[in-house]
Amino acid sequence: MSDLLLANARVLTMDPARPAAAAVAVRDGRIAAVGEVDDVSAALGARPRRIDCAGGLLLPAFIDAHCHLLAYAATLLCVDCTAARSIAEIQEAVRLQAQRAAAGQWVRAFGYEETRLADGRHPDRHDLDAVAPHLPVRLIHRSGHASVLNSAALRLARIDTASEEPPGGAIDRDDTGEPSGLLLGMEHVIEGIAPPLAYEELAAGVRAACARLLRAGVTCIQDATPANGTAQWDLFEQLNHDGALPIDVVLMEGVDHLGELPERSAYGRLRRGAVKIMLHELGDEIAPDGAELTRLVAQVHVAGRQVAIHAIGAGAVSAAAGAIEAALTQHPRDGHRHRIEHCGLLPEGMAQRLARLGILVVSQPSFLYERGDRYLALVPEEAQDELYAFRSLREAGVTIAASSDAPVTRPEPLASVAAAAGRLAVSGGAVAADQSVSVAEALSWWTAGAAHAGFLEGERGAVRPGLRADLVLLPSDTLERSPETLRGLLPERVWVAGRELDPKSTS
Repeated sequence: MSDLLLANARVLTMDPARPAAAAVAVRDGRIAAVGEVDDVSAALGARPRRIDCAGGLLLPAFIDAHCHLLAYAATLLCVDCTAARSIAEIQEAVRLQAQRAAAGQWVRAFGYEETRLADGRHPDRHDLDAVAPHLPVRLIHRSGHASVLNSAALRLARIDTASEEPPGGAIDRDDTGEPSGLLLGMEHVIEGIAPPLAYEELAAGVRAACARLLRAGVTCIQDATPANGTAQWDLFEQLNHDGALPIDVVLMEGVDHLGELPERSAYGRLRRGAVKIMLHELGDEIAPDGAELTRLVAQVHVAGRQVAIHAIGAGAVSAAAGAIEAALTQHPRDGHRHRIEHCGLLPEGMAQRLARLGILVVSQPSFLYERGDRYLALVPEEAQDELYAFRSLREAGVTIAASSDAPVTRPEPLASVAAAAGRLAVSGGAVAADQSVSVAEALSWWTAGAAHAGFLEGERGAVRPGLRADLVLLPSDTLERSPETLRGLLPERVWVAGRELDPKSTS
């Protein structure tokens, strides 16, 4: 690999020791020097390849600190209902897919949001039966935490009037007690009866998902799927071996699989991450309950591992913080970097508590855009300033990392940056506008913040000598643009370990 000199750049390094520079030298896939062009070029050989960045904003490539790669890949193979604005539109999309499906084949659809439907409700089994009566149908909510099954799928799942809800789950029922088809928090039940995608289909979906991530400047992800264990590790290994996984992956370990995963794969692209604990929130009830959550967190903490707790509502966030605090009180440990994933509603005083305990927040700013109208409709007005309270967290000194939670929101980081800085919902309504941050700060959450959350700062997340030369070039005026003009923006150029991506290969 030839030496590379990136000159005439506006370098946003994400390195406090040297926040800005004009040039970057790259040798053997790593950053060799950062500074002024004359000083930087001295670190290279006699004839480096020189690229004029034309004043563009050069910064580290992005890291998605919380997503679900296999689920995202699978949605690319589903019927896409993200743009549906009525149940009739969903029915038509399902009907067309059912016509093409083989006998007995499941019809999978994804992405509906009931608050965007003119009908003002979730679809039900009768809606799906009308267009696919003989095939099992699963329609997945945009959040990923709810599904609607038709009657054929309910029969396969053995869900009927007499069925009891599993812990953390709920079966919606009509006035007669019959299941309506809407299942909340029951993904594990459905996935136990719906056949998995064939490996060849899944690999094709992963290739497509990774191409979109790379085109958006994401070269590393942290997969937060709570079921991750040995089987998923082996699958990621196989995907890499077959050339379907061109990005680096930090695989969180589900708490039920604690201790199963090795620290790193032999080829180095896959490494073990935090231990994931899901808090299921149904009304005021949280599962697991406080005692069990405290036990689980202590188990992870005593093992010397990092915990990542899924907590959205105020009660869940308080429970997560309480369990971590109990573990730290009994077994003090510096540098733990325990994480709360989402932190959708921030109770009063919680930001200061999180900062005192050294708890990180891994958030998804795009929720403000994608689901903002839902929040404005359902969250009491007096609580809306607590929604994804980025400014409050920052002022308290909490470290923030950003992510997409794909497939829940689109995986492009600049759409997330636009949401964090602009705080506008799809309709244009403002969502707790006082909690907005600058474009530069939101970019730092996708780089240095995400690296810190995954213990990756020795490898990536900043433009600093010795780190991987994973870099993106954005327009020169990116930091000065109005947030909403960033939503559809993609990097002009992307480098992975010093090699520039061919846009055609990621289109």
